[in-house]
Amino acid sequence: MPIEYLPNINVGSKIKLEQEKKNQFNLEKLSSFLNEQLAIKADYYNKIYGQDWLDEKARLRIPETQPDKESDQLLIDIQEQTWAQESGKSVEQWRQDKEKSPASLTEAALTLMLQRVLPDNFIVVRSSVYDDYNNGVDQLIIDRESGAVICGIDEVIDRQDNVGPSKKEEKIRQKMMRGGAKVKYGARVEGKKLVLDSLKNIPAFYLSLSPKELEILAENLQENEVSVYERDLLKRLHSSLSEQLASYSHLDLNQDLKIKLEDFFKSLEKWL
Repeated sequence: MPIEYLPNINVGSKIKLEQEKKNQFNLEKLSSFLNEQLAIKADYYNKIYGQDWLDEKARLRIPETQPDKESDQLLIDIQEQTWAQESGKSVEQWRQDKEKSPASLTEAALTLMLQRVLPDNFIVVRSSVYDDYNNGVDQLIIDRESGAVICGIDEVIDRQDNVGPSKKEEKIRQKMMRGGAKVKYGARVEGKKLVLDSLKNIPAFYLSLSPKELEILAENLQENEVSVYERDLLKRLHSSLSEQLASYSHLDLNQDLKIKLEDFFKSLEKWL
Protein backbone atom coordinates (compact mmCIF):
# COMPACT_ATOMS: atom_id res chain seq x y z
CA MET A 1 0.00 0.00 0.00
CA PRO A 2 1.54 3.35 -1.00
CA ILE A 3 2.24 5.97 1.66
CA GLU A 4 -0.14 8.93 1.43
CA TYR A 5 0.94 12.45 2.35
CA LEU A 6 -1.10 15.50 3.14
CA PRO A 7 -1.82 17.85 0.24
CA ASN A 8 0.99 20.32 -0.54
CA ILE A 9 3.53 18.33 1.50
CA ASN A 10 6.11 16.48 -0.57
CA VAL A 11 8.24 13.55 0.53
CA GLY A 12 11.36 15.68 1.05
CA SER A 13 9.52 18.14 3.28
CA LYS A 14 8.09 15.31 5.39
CA ILE A 15 11.49 13.70 5.87
CA LYS A 16 13.00 17.07 6.81
CA LEU A 17 10.18 17.70 9.29
CA GLU A 18 10.68 14.28 10.88
CA GLN A 19 14.44 14.90 11.14
CA GLU A 20 13.83 18.28 12.80
CA LYS A 21 11.50 16.62 15.32
CA LYS A 22 14.16 13.97 16.03
CA ASN A 23 16.85 16.63 16.49
CA GLN A 24 14.55 18.61 18.78
CA PHE A 25 13.93 15.50 20.88
CA ASN A 26 17.67 14.85 21.16
CA LEU A 27 18.29 18.45 22.26
CA GLU A 28 15.50 18.19 24.83
CA LYS A 29 16.95 14.95 26.15
CA LEU A 30 20.50 16.30 26.31
CA SER A 31 19.41 19.56 27.92
CA SER A 32 17.40 17.67 30.55
CA PHE A 33 20.35 15.39 31.40
CA LEU A 34 22.84 18.26 31.65
CA ASN A 35 20.49 20.32 33.82
CA GLU A 36 20.02 17.36 36.15
CA GLN A 37 23.78 16.92 36.55
CA LEU A 38 24.38 20.65 36.99
CA ALA A 39 21.79 20.75 39.78
CA ILE A 40 23.60 17.92 41.59
CA LYS A 41 26.91 19.72 41.17
CA ALA A 42 25.50 23.03 42.44
CA ASP A 43 23.94 21.38 45.50
CA TYR A 44 27.27 19.71 46.30
CA TYR A 45 29.24 22.96 46.30
CA ASN A 46 26.53 24.88 48.10
CA LYS A 47 26.69 22.36 50.95
CA ILE A 48 30.50 22.29 51.07
CA TYR A 49 30.70 26.03 51.69
CA GLY A 50 27.42 26.46 53.54
CA GLN A 51 26.24 29.11 51.11
CA ASP A 52 23.58 29.16 48.43
CA TRP A 53 26.04 30.71 45.97
CA LEU A 54 25.16 28.61 42.91
CA ASP A 55 21.76 28.28 41.27
CA GLU A 56 20.35 25.03 39.88
CA LYS A 57 22.32 25.49 36.64
CA ALA A 58 25.63 25.79 38.54
CA ARG A 59 25.77 29.54 37.82
CA LEU A 60 26.85 32.08 40.40
CA ARG A 61 23.90 33.85 41.95
CA ILE A 62 23.59 37.55 42.63
CA PRO A 63 23.83 37.60 46.46
CA GLU A 64 20.76 38.83 48.33
CA THR A 65 22.97 41.31 50.18
CA GLN A 66 24.28 42.84 46.94
CA PRO A 67 23.06 46.49 46.81
CA ASP A 68 22.79 46.36 43.00
CA LYS A 69 20.79 43.12 42.97
CA GLU A 70 17.48 44.74 42.00
CA SER A 71 18.92 47.01 39.30
CA ASP A 72 21.13 44.26 37.85
CA GLN A 73 18.21 41.83 37.71
CA LEU A 74 16.14 44.52 36.01
CA LEU A 75 18.90 44.96 33.41
CA ILE A 76 18.91 41.19 32.78
CA ASP A 77 15.13 41.21 32.33
CA ILE A 78 15.29 44.14 29.89
CA GLN A 79 18.07 42.47 27.89
CA GLU A 80 16.15 39.20 27.62
CA GLN A 81 12.95 41.00 26.66
CA THR A 82 14.82 42.90 23.94
CA TRP A 83 16.50 39.79 22.51
CA ALA A 84 13.23 37.84 22.65
CA GLN A 85 11.39 40.62 20.84
CA GLU A 86 14.09 40.81 18.16
CA SER A 87 13.70 37.08 17.51
CA GLY A 88 9.90 37.25 17.49
CA LYS A 89 9.53 35.01 20.55
CA SER A 90 8.15 35.26 24.05
CA VAL A 91 10.77 35.66 26.78
CA GLU A 92 10.05 32.16 28.06
CA GLN A 93 10.43 30.63 24.60
CA TRP A 94 13.63 32.61 24.00
CA ARG A 95 15.08 31.32 27.28
CA GLN A 96 14.17 27.74 26.43
CA ASP A 97 15.69 27.99 22.96
CA LYS A 98 18.85 29.60 24.34
CA GLU A 99 19.26 26.80 26.86
CA LYS A 100 19.08 24.22 24.06
CA SER A 101 21.41 26.09 21.71
CA PRO A 102 24.73 24.38 20.82
CA ALA A 103 26.69 27.11 22.63
CA SER A 104 24.76 26.69 25.91
CA LEU A 105 24.84 22.89 25.73
CA THR A 106 28.58 22.95 25.06
CA GLU A 107 29.15 25.32 27.98
CA ALA A 108 27.18 23.04 30.32
CA ALA A 109 28.85 19.86 29.07
CA LEU A 110 32.36 21.32 29.39
CA THR A 111 31.59 22.55 32.90
CA LEU A 112 30.60 19.04 33.96
CA MET A 113 33.47 17.34 32.13
CA LEU A 114 36.17 19.63 33.52
CA GLN A 115 34.89 19.08 37.04
CA ARG A 116 34.97 15.32 36.49
CA VAL A 117 38.49 15.12 35.07
CA LEU A 118 40.38 17.90 36.87
CA PRO A 119 41.97 17.29 40.29
CA ASP A 120 39.79 17.88 43.36
CA ASN A 121 41.49 21.18 44.15
CA PHE A 122 39.74 22.82 41.17
CA ILE A 123 36.17 24.12 41.14
CA VAL A 124 34.54 24.70 37.75
CA VAL A 125 31.37 26.80 37.72
CA ARG A 126 29.38 28.92 35.30
CA SER A 127 29.39 32.69 35.59
CA SER A 128 26.31 34.58 36.72
CA VAL A 129 23.71 35.46 34.10
CA TYR A 130 24.68 39.11 34.61
CA ASP A 131 28.35 38.45 33.83
CA ASP A 132 27.46 36.19 30.92
CA TYR A 133 25.40 38.95 29.30
CA ASN A 134 27.46 41.99 30.28
CA ASN A 135 31.05 40.83 30.74
CA GLY A 136 31.25 37.96 28.24
CA VAL A 137 32.47 35.36 30.73
CA ASP A 138 30.98 31.87 30.49
CA GLN A 139 32.84 29.85 33.12
CA LEU A 140 35.22 30.30 36.02
CA ILE A 141 37.84 27.84 37.22
CA ILE A 142 38.80 28.34 40.85
CA ASP A 143 42.02 26.92 42.26
CA ARG A 144 41.28 25.98 45.86
CA GLU A 145 44.98 25.74 46.71
CA SER A 146 45.89 29.29 45.66
CA GLY A 147 42.38 30.61 46.30
CA ALA A 148 42.33 32.51 43.02
CA VAL A 149 40.22 32.38 39.91
CA ILE A 150 42.85 31.25 37.47
CA CYS A 151 40.89 31.29 34.25
CA GLY A 152 37.82 32.95 32.82
CA ILE A 153 36.78 30.83 29.85
CA ASP A 154 35.18 33.21 27.43
CA GLU A 155 33.28 32.39 24.22
CA VAL A 156 33.02 28.64 23.72
CA ILE A 157 33.91 28.31 20.03
CA ASP A 158 32.79 25.73 17.51
CA ARG A 159 35.70 25.58 15.05
CA GLN A 160 35.05 23.79 11.78
CA ASP A 161 38.54 24.52 10.47
CA ASN A 162 41.92 25.73 11.68
CA VAL A 163 42.56 28.41 9.08
CA GLY A 164 43.41 31.74 10.69
CA PRO A 165 42.09 33.31 13.89
CA SER A 166 38.33 33.59 14.26
CA LYS A 167 36.53 36.81 15.13
CA LYS A 168 35.87 35.47 18.63
CA GLU A 169 39.54 34.62 19.12
CA GLU A 170 40.45 38.16 18.12
CA LYS A 171 37.78 39.48 20.49
CA ILE A 172 39.36 37.58 23.38
CA ARG A 173 42.85 38.82 22.44
CA GLN A 174 41.55 42.38 22.51
CA LYS A 175 39.98 41.71 25.91
CA MET A 176 43.36 40.58 27.21
CA MET A 177 44.96 43.77 25.86
CA ARG A 178 42.39 45.75 27.88
CA GLY A 179 43.38 44.03 31.11
CA GLY A 180 41.64 40.66 30.90
CA ALA A 181 38.16 39.55 31.84
CA LYS A 182 36.18 40.82 34.80
CA VAL A 183 33.16 39.58 36.72
CA LYS A 184 30.92 41.52 39.04
CA TYR A 185 29.77 38.35 40.76
CA GLY A 186 32.80 36.13 41.28
CA ALA A 187 34.16 33.81 43.95
CA ARG A 188 37.48 32.84 45.45
CA VAL A 189 38.58 30.56 48.28
CA GLU A 190 40.47 31.83 51.33
CA GLY A 191 41.57 28.88 53.44
CA LYS A 192 38.38 26.84 53.71
CA LYS A 193 36.08 29.83 53.32
CA LEU A 194 34.35 30.89 50.14
CA VAL A 195 34.44 34.63 49.48
CA LEU A 196 31.98 36.14 47.01
CA ASP A 197 33.41 39.26 45.39
CA SER A 198 33.94 41.07 42.10
CA LEU A 199 37.09 40.06 40.21
CA LYS A 200 39.17 41.73 37.53
CA ASN A 201 42.25 41.01 35.41
CA ILE A 202 41.13 37.40 34.90
CA PRO A 203 42.97 35.53 32.13
CA ALA A 204 40.50 34.96 29.29
CA PHE A 205 40.74 31.80 27.22
CA TYR A 206 38.53 29.99 24.73
CA LEU A 207 37.74 26.31 24.30
CA SER A 208 36.82 24.74 20.97
CA LEU A 209 34.31 21.90 20.63
CA SER A 210 32.61 20.72 17.45
CA PRO A 211 28.96 19.51 17.36
CA LYS A 212 30.19 15.92 16.91
CA GLU A 213 32.53 16.22 19.89
CA LEU A 214 29.65 17.59 21.96
CA GLU A 215 27.52 14.59 20.99
CA ILE A 216 30.23 12.10 21.96
CA LEU A 217 31.02 13.98 25.18
CA ALA A 218 27.35 13.98 26.19
CA GLU A 219 27.23 10.19 25.78
CA ASN A 220 30.37 9.75 27.90
CA LEU A 221 29.11 12.05 30.66
CA GLN A 222 26.27 9.61 31.27
CA GLU A 223 28.74 6.96 32.43
CA ASN A 224 29.70 6.76 36.10
CA GLU A 225 33.43 6.58 35.42
CA VAL A 226 35.53 9.12 33.55
CA SER A 227 36.07 7.79 30.03
CA VAL A 228 39.20 7.60 27.88
CA TYR A 229 37.49 10.04 25.52
CA GLU A 230 37.11 12.63 28.29
CA ARG A 231 40.76 12.31 29.28
CA ASP A 232 41.85 12.62 25.65
CA LEU A 233 39.63 15.68 25.26
CA LEU A 234 41.21 17.20 28.37
CA LYS A 235 44.65 16.70 26.81
CA ARG A 236 43.52 18.50 23.67
CA LEU A 237 42.02 21.36 25.67
CA HIS A 238 45.19 21.51 27.77
CA SER A 239 47.26 21.79 24.59
CA SER A 240 44.99 24.55 23.25
CA LEU A 241 45.21 26.53 26.49
CA SER A 242 48.99 26.13 26.54
CA GLU A 243 49.20 27.54 23.00
CA GLN A 244 47.00 30.48 23.95
CA LEU A 245 49.09 31.09 27.05
CA ALA A 246 52.24 31.18 24.92
CA SER A 247 50.64 33.64 22.49
CA TYR A 248 49.76 36.00 25.36
CA SER A 249 53.41 36.12 26.47
CA HIS A 250 54.18 38.40 23.51
CA LEU A 251 51.49 40.95 24.39
CA ASP A 252 51.99 44.14 26.40
CA LEU A 253 49.63 43.21 29.23
CA ASN A 254 48.50 44.70 32.53
CA GLN A 255 50.94 43.77 35.33
CA ASP A 256 48.26 42.19 37.54
CA LEU A 257 47.09 40.14 34.57
CA LYS A 258 50.65 38.97 33.92
CA ILE A 259 50.90 37.71 37.50
CA LYS A 260 47.61 35.83 37.14
CA LEU A 261 48.82 34.31 33.88
CA GLU A 262 51.85 32.98 35.75
CA ASP A 263 49.50 31.52 38.38
CA PHE A 264 47.45 29.95 35.61
CA PHE A 265 50.56 28.38 34.08
CA LYS A 266 51.38 26.75 37.43
CA SER A 267 47.83 25.47 37.77
CA LEU A 268 47.76 24.19 34.19
CA GLU A 269 50.72 21.94 35.00
CA LYS A 270 48.50 20.14 37.54
CA TRP A 271 45.71 19.43 35.05
CA LEU A 272 47.17 16.22 33.60
